[in-house]
Amino acid sequence: MTTESRYHDFGRPGLMPPGSPGWWSLRWRRGMAVMSVLVLLIGTHYPRLVIGAPGDGPDKILHFLAFAAVTVMLRISGIASTNAVAIVVMIGLAIFDEVTQQIPGLGRSFDWLDLVADTCGILVAVAWIAALSPSRNGPDWFKANDRRTLASLRFLLATGTNWLHLGIATALGAMIGGTLLGVAGRNPVVGPVTMVVVGAATGAIAGLIAALEAGRRHASGRIRRERRCLHCLAVEGGDPCSGCGTPIDTTVHREIPARRSAFIATGWSIVTAAAIASLYFLAVNLASSISGLGSALRRYDALGLSFEMMVDATILGFVGAFVVYRSRRRLALIASRLGLECLRCRHDLRGLSTSRGTGRCPECGEEFILDPQPGGIAEKPHSEEHAGA
Repeated sequence: MTTESRYHDFGRPGLMPPGSPGWWSLRWRRGMAVMSVLVLLIGTHYPRLVIGAPGDGPDKILHFLAFAAVTVMLRISGIASTNAVAIVVMIGLAIFDEVTQQIPGLGRSFDWLDLVADTCGILVAVAWIAALSPSRNGPDWFKANDRRTLASLRFLLATGTNWLHLGIATALGAMIGGTLLGVAGRNPVVGPVTMVVVGAATGAIAGLIAALEAGRRHASGRIRRERRCLHCLAVEGGDPCSGCGTPIDTTVHREIPARRSAFIATGWSIVTAAAIASLYFLAVNLASSISGLGSALRRYDALGLSFEMMVDATILGFVGAFVVYRSRRRLALIASRLGLECLRCRHDLRGLSTSRGTGRCPECGEEFILDPQPGGIAEKPHSEEHAGA
């Protein structure tokens, strides 16, 4: 056996020592991606499968969620090396899925609306992957934080036990969300089956994200304490890493205050929500006055509630990805100005006198710490930073 094997992880070709945590992480992700494709094809080809009564079928929502999930799995596994490859592969899979459902005996048929739902799920998943991908803007320490975050996620997914924990958190979230929305969310418009499916999907995503974030924080702490290589995730044996030859990342760890990040994300969310609400009310008011718009809306309503909910999920998905993308771009800009201006009032801090590297903004009184390195970085004290969080 060779000491190294070729790999293609998160779109980055390189060498990975067999048996290292990075090697195991890649194989677990690829195995789970293949399994997700098989589960998808089995579910969509199960003979004469009907979910819900007429008028209460969450078929389009399920197509949307299933293809979004498989797209994410193919992308993080490295099977699809880029977002463009992921889109092409998944749309090809969606077409294959719909065409093969016409096999005699399955009791299924080709449905263009299913194909639209599949495509929407694929595009929303890719939009979120692009929004959360490592930043190309900002200073070196900001990009290094993204690399460390990505490394901690890969480290989290390197063992079967962690995959089991994530699956349990997802299942529990689905059970709780489906029960709550199925019982408390009933209304005369949306049927109980659809409400349970929507609640289960929401709860599953919430449970998975909570478990991922908790596990990522733990993995990040282990990487720092044990001085693991960010590439192969093995315990470092020197500089460069004795396992894969990657230079050790010596970038100083810095962070933008948590309350600043929350303020930016909240601001973009409010602005985007206000824009969507304005467009909605504008469309409703103009429906009766613009020729053809009213009939177009009636044809859209005729497509069914499940399709309408899928379109709503698509819009919310794109909006959420846009908010995350713009917020991260704004944070990258702030990071590039960290130490040059006050984080609160943007007053120029260059040339100010400090006492032992600590000072206050002359305009608003915000305290900062001046990093003694060349091109010093002004930051809030860590104690105050955590208190603000």
